[in-house]
Amino acid sequence: MPSTSEEVQHSLNILLFMSDFNNEPRPLAVNVLACSSTGLIHYIQITNEHLSLILPTYNITNEGRQPELLPALLKTFLESSVYAKIGFGGYEDSARIKDQYGITIKSIFDIHWMAKVMGIGSSSVRMLHDVFGEVHDVYIPGRNHSDGNRSNQADQRQKQQGRPQQQLQQSQQEEGAIIDPRRWDWESHGDLELSRELIRCVAQDAFATLRMYDNILHQKFKPDYQPGPIDTRITVHLAKEFLLASVPRGTLLPVRSLHHLLKGPFMSTETNIVQRDALALALVKQLIEDRELVADRADPTPLSFQDPSILGRKVLLPGIRSSEAILTHQHSRRAIAEAFGCRPDELRLMQDSDMSRKPDKIQDLECFLGIYEWLEFLPGAELDKPTSPQDQVQKQGGEQDISSRKMSTLLALFLNFGTVASRAKERPVETKQWVTQRIERLVQQGAFLRSGGPDGWIRVNPSLLRRLKRIDNKPSSVN
Repeated sequence: MPSTSEEVQHSLNILLFMSDFNNEPRPLAVNVLACSSTGLIHYIQITNEHLSLILPTYNITNEGRQPELLPALLKTFLESSVYAKIGFGGYEDSARIKDQYGITIKSIFDIHWMAKVMGIGSSSVRMLHDVFGEVHDVYIPGRNHSDGNRSNQADQRQKQQGRPQQQLQQSQQEEGAIIDPRRWDWESHGDLELSRELIRCVAQDAFATLRMYDNILHQKFKPDYQPGPIDTRITVHLAKEFLLASVPRGTLLPVRSLHHLLKGPFMSTETNIVQRDALALALVKQLIEDRELVADRADPTPLSFQDPSILGRKVLLPGIRSSEAILTHQHSRRAIAEAFGCRPDELRLMQDSDMSRKPDKIQDLECFLGIYEWLEFLPGAELDKPTSPQDQVQKQGGEQDISSRKMSTLLALFLNFGTVASRAKERPVETKQWVTQRIERLVQQGAFLRSGGPDGWIRVNPSLLRRLKRIDNKPSSVN
């Protein structure tokens, strides 16, 4: 455990030399030890098969205020694509290093992420070790067994730093507790010597991570572990049916959103939260591999589940969105243009990404088509059926009218899944205001009908809906 910048440079040089000697570079474990309350990095750990270095980056950079004091070799190593860096929670660690030191880590693999794609959930290295660890490798969690002299020295230093008596008592009560390096208050150890037990526990995590990486890569489980069925045709079919009932065909959604949707009711209630999260992601992967979900045409980069950016990549259920169908067929295209007072040639303005250059009637039309997709898709969306007296009695009895949707529901659907969903994340207040104004204009124009007050039920005007439903069976040329 080096203490100065020069010692860090020298120790890291030895470790990298050991890793390369007469061999191709082997993966190294990289772990960030940060304060749980502030998120600031206090130590960066780099480990090969024989040696584990714990580098005090917080101290040698003047408490993080001078990142330029980091040794050049450390920066070069982290930014190098030659060395594979392995870690549990490695993607979060790389984001912290980028934020605090301005260093972009390359060639990093997260064993937590790799296992999750396989349908194996975990919330700690120990849980993952129970599935992929070596049989002879017994994982023993560390304990905070400080001897009396060291405990007294630590108390004296904490008193000199003005630590309250309550914190000292809490620290003494924690003596003998199991050490969890990822929830340890590393900030309190910034100027104190780390105990040998704590160093041993941290190093053991890194060595176990290296050994598990190969087993995860080759799907080598412990002999007594039996992975559950995650890619059976029945489960994948249930997942597909669940998505078809939740998302219109042709609607682009990030993998992250589909991942959350698939943690749905068709999964067993006996599955714990960690395993459910892993199973849902494994199902997304299987659906993409079976081409039940297809990638965005505007993003031709191959989908790789080794890359954390996959969560933000967009995929969709194959098919045509209802708004695209309306604008593709000649009859419905003419009907929608007449309803909103647009000339056919003005419809090309919808392709303009700058909203300020579009006239109000084009903005109204865009909003209508975006909401129409969901009103037309959602269960009970036969919106051209008038409300019967029997329905009125049921509504007064407290039952919800399923043939229409409330204003708040339309807003939530449009802002999360509509054409302005990406803009809603960047400018939520402005986008919500825009959608609200457009819905009100559509009600005033008669494209939507509302009943039951400002936040009442909204449905498409029956006469307009009947005209849009008259789409030719064969696609016709677009004028």
